[in-house]
Amino acid sequence: MLSFGEEKIPEKLLSDFKSVDWPVVLKAKEDIENMETAGIPQLLSLLDDFTICKLKNTGDLIYPGAERFYGHGQIVDYSIDEIAIRTAWLLEDIIFQNFGFTGIHLPEDELNGFIETNFFDYYDNSKNRQGLKRMTVPEKRDLIKSLSIKKAKSWLEQQSESLSRLDALVSALKSEDEKRQVKALFYIRNGRTRCTGLTKAYYQDNMETIVRELAKSDIKRVSENAKLIIMDIDFEWLDMKTKNPG
Repeated sequence: MLSFGEEKIPEKLLSDFKSVDWPVVLKAKEDIENMETAGIPQLLSLLDDFTICKLKNTGDLIYPGAERFYGHGQIVDYSIDEIAIRTAWLLEDIIFQNFGFTGIHLPEDELNGFIETNFFDYYDNSKNRQGLKRMTVPEKRDLIKSLSIKKAKSWLEQQSESLSRLDALVSALKSEDEKRQVKALFYIRNGRTRCTGLTKAYYQDNMETIVRELAKSDIKRVSENAKLIIMDIDFEWLDMKTKNPG
């Protein structure tokens, strides 16, 4: 069983994260992120919590399930009214992973292709492919959620207790997964939560070359985020993290 050290997420913080009040949820998410990988075992158990906690006071937040659309605002690609998916959102942000949860709410005609691409071991079974043809759209979305949860648990159970957020950040940058690359680059640019060991010297020695390569990517959202990091010669992105009291 994963332990990732002795530090645990306080029950009050977990309760706040499961709140219906969006500002409370957002603050709790930031506080848990600041614990880095310490709370992962507790988050794993929440992936089995399918309780719906419909968010209130969301302002111009855009997410699957939002009742109003203002045409602008913060975008979250997860159905965060459900605790399991809200937890997946937090978990993937902590370790810069892509287990497949954002595929749940893709357009109907993209679901089969998403399953084939992201869960090939499942799709490669002829019996499963036949079953997929008979599934309704809601059943396909439930399948993606189930496979994503399984993938997240399997991956995390294979990690050692020494897994650090910094290691996960570098791994995401080096990966061939566009979503992971963008998540990592966006964190470097805009993230305010803690990543122990991420210093100017570490970045220059271990990450700068990777970021410069990503700036040459044919994928626009990868190259643009990388270029903006390179342009920040004063390392303001790092100041945002070191000034966060946690």
